[in-house]
Amino acid sequence: MTMEPGSNIVKLSAGDWTKIAGVAITLFGSLLGVYLHHDRQLTQLIIQQQYTNARLDKIESKLDEVPRR
Repeated sequence: MTMEPGSNIVKLSAGDWTKIAGVAITLFGSLLGVYLHHDRQLTQLIIQQQYTNARLDKIESKLDEVPRR
């Protein structure tokens, strides 16, 4: 980072831009990883709920077939 003499303008060097890009890429990658993990968990939860609903429907249909006293 350099400051021009006689002014308040600061210029970033190539190394500074590289560090900023590295931090941005790291943050983006972390957020993407968290999003994908969350998406997989939601998908798994939906599938488990569908399976549970199917089993419950099957149990209810069997109970409906049982003669009542």
